[in-house]
Amino acid sequence: MERLVRNYMVTPNDATEEAKSIVSEIVYSIKSGQTTLITLVQVLGEFLTNEEITIRAKGTGLLSAVLADCPQEQVNNAAINVLVDFYCERLSDTASVPELLQGIESLTRFNAFHDENSVKVAKSIFTSVNVQSFQQTTRHYVFQIFDRLLKHHLSALKQAEQDFVIGFIQVMDGEKDPRNLLLAFSLVKLIIHEFDISKHVELLFEVTFCYFPITFKPPPDDPYGITADDLKIALRECLSATPYFAELAMPLLIEKLTSSSGNAKKDSMETLASCAPVYGAKSIVPHLEELWEYLREEVVNATDDSFEIIALEAIKSVVATLSSGIINRMDHLQQFLKTIITECMENLKEPELKLAKPCGRILMYCAMASDPSFNIVMLATLRVLIQQYKESELATRKKGILEVLRVFITASKNLYGSIENQLQNLDADFVTPLSSFKDVYIEIFSSALLSQNEYNELRLCGLLGLHDMIFLHQFFNDDEIGIILQYFNRAVLEETDQEISNEALKSLANIAKYKSKIVLEVTLPVFLDILPYDKDEMKIDNIHGMNLKKANYVKTLDALSELAIEPILFEAYVPQILNKLDFASAEMDLEYSESLLQSLHNLLLKKTHHSDISRYIDIIVPHLLTKSIGPSLYGNSDIENTIQSVFFDKKVIKIVAGIISVITKNLNVSEQSIFISQMFEIFVKGNLNLNYLGFSDQEKALFSTTFHPLSVESSSQQQNLTLLFTAAVGSCRKEVPYPSPNISEFLSNLVEISLNTKNELQHQSLAQLAASILNKWNQENELNQFVETKILGELRNHFALSSTGNEVMRQPSLDIFIWLTKALILRTHLLGYRCVDEITSQFNDPMLGKRASERFEVLIGESDLLNKQSFAVVKTLHKQRFFNYCMPILAEGFKLSSDEVKHNYLIALSHLLRNIPKQVLLSELPSLIPLLIHSLSLPDAELKSSTIDTFYIISANAPHIVSEHISSLIPLLLSSTKGDKGNTMRVRISALQCLGILPNHIPFDVLFPFKSKILRELSAALDDKKRLVRKQAVDCRNKWFLFIGPRTD
Repeated sequence: MERLVRNYMVTPNDATEEAKSIVSEIVYSIKSGQTTLITLVQVLGEFLTNEEITIRAKGTGLLSAVLADCPQEQVNNAAINVLVDFYCERLSDTASVPELLQGIESLTRFNAFHDENSVKVAKSIFTSVNVQSFQQTTRHYVFQIFDRLLKHHLSALKQAEQDFVIGFIQVMDGEKDPRNLLLAFSLVKLIIHEFDISKHVELLFEVTFCYFPITFKPPPDDPYGITADDLKIALRECLSATPYFAELAMPLLIEKLTSSSGNAKKDSMETLASCAPVYGAKSIVPHLEELWEYLREEVVNATDDSFEIIALEAIKSVVATLSSGIINRMDHLQQFLKTIITECMENLKEPELKLAKPCGRILMYCAMASDPSFNIVMLATLRVLIQQYKESELATRKKGILEVLRVFITASKNLYGSIENQLQNLDADFVTPLSSFKDVYIEIFSSALLSQNEYNELRLCGLLGLHDMIFLHQFFNDDEIGIILQYFNRAVLEETDQEISNEALKSLANIAKYKSKIVLEVTLPVFLDILPYDKDEMKIDNIHGMNLKKANYVKTLDALSELAIEPILFEAYVPQILNKLDFASAEMDLEYSESLLQSLHNLLLKKTHHSDISRYIDIIVPHLLTKSIGPSLYGNSDIENTIQSVFFDKKVIKIVAGIISVITKNLNVSEQSIFISQMFEIFVKGNLNLNYLGFSDQEKALFSTTFHPLSVESSSQQQNLTLLFTAAVGSCRKEVPYPSPNISEFLSNLVEISLNTKNELQHQSLAQLAASILNKWNQENELNQFVETKILGELRNHFALSSTGNEVMRQPSLDIFIWLTKALILRTHLLGYRCVDEITSQFNDPMLGKRASERFEVLIGESDLLNKQSFAVVKTLHKQRFFNYCMPILAEGFKLSSDEVKHNYLIALSHLLRNIPKQVLLSELPSLIPLLIHSLSLPDAELKSSTIDTFYIISANAPHIVSEHISSLIPLLLSSTKGDKGNTMRVRISALQCLGILPNHIPFDVLFPFKSKILRELSAALDDKKRLVRKQAVDCRNKWFLFIGPRTD
């Protein structure tokens, strides 16, 4: 121990690694029982009493450092008592105070530190330490000590509360550090709540209010993350903690309201709003006239919305405080509100003018402050406003009055509750007084909505008012809501003004969440009945060549996609939609069928994670499978099927696949297992006798072919349905077992079919399904063997340059290889990176080079099937690892490759840059920019276009890197906008797009010197032979014309 102590004492300072190591060794010795804390104190004796102040401080520092890490069980009551006495007695040694306070702070954390110790520590600090004479870190130890004492030994400190309160005031007085102040403010609040401060109110107020208003601005590199708002809120909680502060604070707060500083005003209003309820009516009444004058000004003349809201909240707080006063509360409340109402109503005589809106908001905040204030404001204003409305002929004036009438709905919603957020513990008879005006409100707002006035703002205001009233607590009965919903139905279906129609639909959708049964009875049948269901309804009304029937059902289906989300509504919607789909498909109406299916798909997407979706695996899915499979069974695989069906359409198949996918994702493991077994029976075994499907015996008797969609010999109609199988199987959780006993064999079959088919949809869907299965495969050894033999072996041989195989197989085999590689990359599997090497090695191949580079988008981009929503294994940093692996390969390949294939490396790079996190991008780009700039000077059009697209991405994501090369880049981009050889239309458009994006991202001082040159040289592009180039040139020029100063975010 002596050796360790002496070694510590000769270290340069306690922050060195050597000093820290010695402390750790001593702590370990104590913890393991080799020595004790008391032994350490004895060994340190000569240093703790040394005449040299630096030696005393350092010895104390070692003891305190050991205490900070010393285990609880090694320090008993006796040791704590000895150490507390030692530390407290030494506090008069100014040179050692920082180290002593560090030790005391550590002592307070021990379980053996008891109440008597806490009182002694507090008294010793108060009497021996001039806290504000020390540095911030030392002062912080003091506030940490008091934080521990007050939170764990409060009862002991309260026995000497007068001495403690005055002592803490002295400790805090003059503190400036934000970290210390944040802690100090929280302690002041605790002291106010727990101690009798009546004898020290003025001192405590002065030591606290002196910081008001907070003007702190954190430094950019602040490690503690303390904000001005943190300090403002902490100080506000102190000032609003006791009514004792009222007499002192109110005059000062009102004085700050007149300040020229916006922040001071804002803080004063926010503090007033917090303090008023605590200070009480008695403290507020003498200042009411001044308060109204200043707060009214902030609302009426507000230049900032946030200031207006804060002023309104302050008015509301004052009114609420007056409402709860005991002495003559109604007299003061009524008098204050009378002043406000008189002034506001004067301005509301012309409600279309500027002052009407702020006055309306003032009335709203006064009304929502309390039940008495709501009644006073309502009774004093509503009859007058309603009479004004009825007598007015001017639409703009009517709209202005309606907006004021609406504020009472908002106030009522806030004060008396709403159907969406009913206030807790609300009495049954606590109903809005606005109910007494219900009939006239319905009349006025309904007439506004239903009027044929051309001023749609008035009609919109009527609609919004009716919507808001429906949400009031205990305001309308169901019949009244039903009548209003009929108005909304008409607005959605018949209204020519898009804004009103959209707002009505939005209102219906909101109401459906809380009043589903009424929407089910009043709205849903109307919308569903509009959808055609027989030939007469499907007759086309042609007016000026417009298909009005189609426009109507598309609008209705879009509306249903918003309305029928709730379970009870969806349950009614599904059978109707399926019946209409049966009719549309029987009539061979492709557009109507697509629209019906798209509506169902959109609705299911909005219902994702709803518990009721899973039941539709046995309702929607079998219906759609039967409709999709049935038509493909009439005919044979040798000739194209002569039967026609809307379900042969690829777009329809894709929508059906989307529907199956959404429903499958919402199933649990057990449900998915049952469903997938059925899908294997149907698609792999061709078993159509399942009860799951809806084929009748008569229908089966007419089938003239079997169902084998996974065969390359089947009809194209059956092969296209492979997509449905992929959607189902690919959307399953990885825990779901496949019915196929041998995954490797099943995967190999999928790859073989995808490789040999001539059907593009079958090829792509099976490649993606194979990738999904590979990605979720949890048998590591089997997976590795499959990758080595099937992917890196057989599949690679089909496209590799060394292969002498079939040329026709090269591209499809590469496509499948890329999808399987993606499956591995997502799970950061090592063999995936070997596969990437094989893909990039094809960049120099004249046949596959471009395809391989373009398909980098598949490797790194988002996928509809291989994603977390479809339960794929997606590692968090897979994109970063992929980028770090590929970037050097692409950069080196670009340098070494011939000009003919350089663009392939850039195409791959552009896909890489588009799909990686910005922070990853920034570290690697600088070394690549010179190569890219050089590429722009080469004549190859494809290389140029790819390079410019890459610069477009970099400019948007890493502008500071582009800024360093802007003088080289701009001339090359300008040159690329001209009709010279090598500048194809695509190159010229890309160059103009890239030039156009620069003003939005590159710093003004860097870019502005090039403005005149760019505007001058754009003239060639403005006269280009191609219209699309000219259009892009105009857009580009406009952006540069508007480039007149630094951006303001």
